[in-house]
Amino acid sequence: MTSRIHAKRKSTMMSPNKHTAKRRRLEFPLHALPEDIICNIVSRLTLKDAVRTSLVSSSWRQLWTSYPNLCFDSPTMLNRKIGSGSKRRRHRFIRRVNAFLESHAGIGLRTFKVAFALDNKHAKYLDKWFSFALGSKATEITLNMLPEIDRGSTQSWKGAYTLPFHMFDRQSASRIESFQLVFMSLKLPHDFYGFNSLRVLDLQRVHISGDLGLLLSKCNALESLSLYRCYPLLNLKVQQPLHQLRYLSFRECFEESLEFDAANLAKFEYSGRAPMIITLGEPINLKEATITLLEYDDTLEQVFAELPKSMSSVETLFVNTHLKTQVVGFSKQPMKFNHLVKLEMTVNILGNAEFKNGILRLAYLLEVAPLLQRLELNMIPHHSAGGYHDDSEAYWHIQPCTHSHLERVDISGFFGLRGQLELVWYILDNALTLRSMSIDPRVRAYHRTIGYFEGLDLDIKNGRKCAFKFISQYDYPNVQIEIF
Repeated sequence: MTSRIHAKRKSTMMSPNKHTAKRRRLEFPLHALPEDIICNIVSRLTLKDAVRTSLVSSSWRQLWTSYPNLCFDSPTMLNRKIGSGSKRRRHRFIRRVNAFLESHAGIGLRTFKVAFALDNKHAKYLDKWFSFALGSKATEITLNMLPEIDRGSTQSWKGAYTLPFHMFDRQSASRIESFQLVFMSLKLPHDFYGFNSLRVLDLQRVHISGDLGLLLSKCNALESLSLYRCYPLLNLKVQQPLHQLRYLSFRECFEESLEFDAANLAKFEYSGRAPMIITLGEPINLKEATITLLEYDDTLEQVFAELPKSMSSVETLFVNTHLKTQVVGFSKQPMKFNHLVKLEMTVNILGNAEFKNGILRLAYLLEVAPLLQRLELNMIPHHSAGGYHDDSEAYWHIQPCTHSHLERVDISGFFGLRGQLELVWYILDNALTLRSMSIDPRVRAYHRTIGYFEGLDLDIKNGRKCAFKFISQYDYPNVQIEIF
């Protein structure tokens, strides 16, 4: 008995050692990893967490000083989600960025980003930081002087920070692959080398002095170009072909003409005024385009006359335009969207609801897009219908054009305007392969932006009543008609 107790006690005393030995076999000392693997792990952390690794061990104390992705913004440096705020916060932000950069080794830098509401008064600090980024061989640089959280603040163009182009040499300019500038001033030198490796250029709210077209001509590796509210850009012409350019976006820059030679362009976005001259060369790979014409006037003819000239190969097209219900005449254009498969149009309808010819011009879509399969018309009538009329033959003064590919049509904002009703009849009679049509009196374009608008309730009710009375499933048995 005594021997069994002694054996059990001996077994109990030995078990911790066994567990300890087992735990030691399972543990793997992280610091034993090769240095390049440890650096790779640290590089995947946030900037804050990378700095915290200095507390792990004495051998890790300097790891963060070669952290490759530097992002200085309000959440990181001030622990605040809001923006710049007071002058005191600006000084604190500057002081902390300076202290960080003084400790950083300045090697192995890949990304350098400053997102804080600073301006030309802080140029000596911003110049120093920008010089650090260039000297550390950063390939992706972002200088955002008006972060999204500060967009509501009032800022003066006169006080915007001016990018110090004189800091570039040929080597530092050729290293940059991605460049984003927000709320800044660019004074482009005529003899600048260009950015030979630049793939992505994003300019937002940038005041540009000099020839931007000349600069872009020296960026032959450019794949993505985006400009938003950049001034002044009246006529932008890029002399040299940009064979690598895949994405091109101009939003609210209000230029009068764009001229590019981008044969491999795949996606194009434009938002601005009309008339607008757009020349893209012969982009045979252009598959998707988004066009928003901001003029509060009839711009529908611009859609039919100008867009097919440079976008005949596009397959998916999103258009936001205006039309007037009363028009004097309408001239058809020889150019067509020969490859267009999907078209989504947001149409603001201006003018007296009793006139219909302006709306009936939309019937021309069946002729200008012969391969169209899906059509979505989101209408925004700016006037009430004021009743509807039983005049089902009135549209036949339009030359019928049969269509053999259209399968689905979705119409919203149907208030029962005469032009709307006759457009629906025209599509139903001429789209030979049409399978389904939905008619929704609700203004979907409003629902997507401002939500429900009570002032349209009567118009929606009248539109629904009109649709049920004059659009019959019995007359079109091969089409599934759905009225909301």
